[in-house]
Amino acid sequence: MFSLLVRRDGLIDPPELGELDAHCHILPGIDDGPTDERGTLAIARLLIEMGVRRVVATPHVISDVFPNTTETIVSTVERVRRLLADSGLDLELTAGAEYYAEPELLDRISRRDLLSFGEERHVLFEAPVERAPMLLEEAVFSLKSAGYTPLLAHAERYRFLQTDEDAVKRLRELGVRFQVNHPSFLLPKTSRRGEMARRLYIKGLVDVLGTDMHRAATFAHRNAYAELRRQHRLR
Repeated sequence: MFSLLVRRDGLIDPPELGELDAHCHILPGIDDGPTDERGTLAIARLLIEMGVRRVVATPHVISDVFPNTTETIVSTVERVRRLLADSGLDLELTAGAEYYAEPELLDRISRRDLLSFGEERHVLFEAPVERAPMLLEEAVFSLKSAGYTPLLAHAERYRFLQTDEDAVKRLRELGVRFQVNHPSFLLPKTSRRGEMARRLYIKGLVDVLGTDMHRAATFAHRNAYAELRRQHRLR
């Protein structure tokens, strides 16, 4: 999906984020993203500054922490669309979610109660970082059977993938696509996440990019994108 660019010094340039941010916690007050509309507008302005024109709002859906429903997410997206328009911000907003791999996800799949996006009907989901849950393959199979494309959120974070190439291969064979957080490409060589992001990219396994932004004012995002813009200007 993304072209591989090698710099003169032999290092790999990260891909450009482009106009789509497919993983963003921009909705106010429904998960660990912005607490109010002011925070939402700050994220929107930063995304526009970065060149993003379309964003998939992906609040957490975790039964015992963030028990968001499809109705809650869709209604909040509609409210934020009005907010963006009233504020003169040209940012297209799509309703999505970041589902946690738990038994409740299987129930949602069986009821077709999922928010997907894109022609591929991507469903963004996450798993525990340290160990793959027992139901992971069952969830993937159920998503595929229901006509969705399972999209693993921030694939570079998982220890069970960082240390096991066979696990990466197995998920790909099952039809899982990988979403990678764009700022991870700028993490140093000592960072497992950074190295995994670069390894997936080199192998052509990065299918979708996102910021996974929760707060616009975070040091990491602002500095990461300033550096990325500088790098791309120097090509």
